[in-house]
Amino acid sequence: MSETFFLSLPTARLAYRLYENPNAQSDRVCLLLHGAGVAGEITYSPMLSYLTQWRWMLVPDLKGMGESFHHHGEEEAVTIEELTDEVEALLSHVKWDSFDVVAYSLGGLVALNLNERRHRQGKSKAKMALLEPASLDREDLSTLLEVRLKYRQASTLIRETGDVELGVASFMDGVSPNRRKVPAAEATTKSRLAHRPFGFAYALDAVTNQVEVMSNQPSVRESMINASEHVFLFSGELSHEALRQHYELLSQRHPNWEHKTLSACDHSLPFQKPRQIAKHINEWFAVTSE
Repeated sequence: MSETFFLSLPTARLAYRLYENPNAQSDRVCLLLHGAGVAGEITYSPMLSYLTQWRWMLVPDLKGMGESFHHHGEEEAVTIEELTDEVEALLSHVKWDSFDVVAYSLGGLVALNLNERRHRQGKSKAKMALLEPASLDREDLSTLLEVRLKYRQASTLIRETGDVELGVASFMDGVSPNRRKVPAAEATTKSRLAHRPFGFAYALDAVTNQVEVMSNQPSVRESMINASEHVFLFSGELSHEALRQHYELLSQRHPNWEHKTLSACDHSLPFQKPRQIAKHINEWFAVTSE
């Protein structure tokens, strides 16, 4: 377990950890962003010891999750732009201008948004490994919005009824309808997501709100995709077929994009096969960095 540091911002108090790999194959650095509801260390600690490409790995908790809070300490709504602002401030704090990214779900959307912003600012763009990133799970944006609105039902259940268990179950059925419902795994996932239920609910809404923007302005997502030159997409074999189809299409349209489907995995893939994911990430970043 690494020491937890805190960065005080006008909008948040961000928790983050810096991991050093003295045996790294390079002096490069990597930002690792987690998904909705589950802290960075919980998401990536099973994977970190297998990652060989980076000397330093930066693992923050996004606001509303883990040990990161709004500046006033209460849970409230967040936006993808806010989360991106805060990640950008953290990168400035640690003085990282050039870095790689590994990001999961919500974190994948933040990473895409950050990369597009850096592109507009004329800064170096990151090479990214994205594990089922939010906003790319359907090609058709109207269909994607329909999917996201179902997640809003889950977040509303949590916030308005206080029935965290029902809300989390509703989310899990939406995001991983084909998962293998092993009781122990189900209980573990629900426990993780229920740690800060309101923060989780607001994170879900942040993605849905961003997808609504994309649905009304398709160029927003298109710009995110086009600004990202080197991307390795991971999907779970048990995830929705339309998600995998879109990833395949993206890898065909963009010469430096690649897609890998992991067998027997659903949306919880970083928790299910961390060692295998790390192996693929190591190989891909080694090749793309030559």
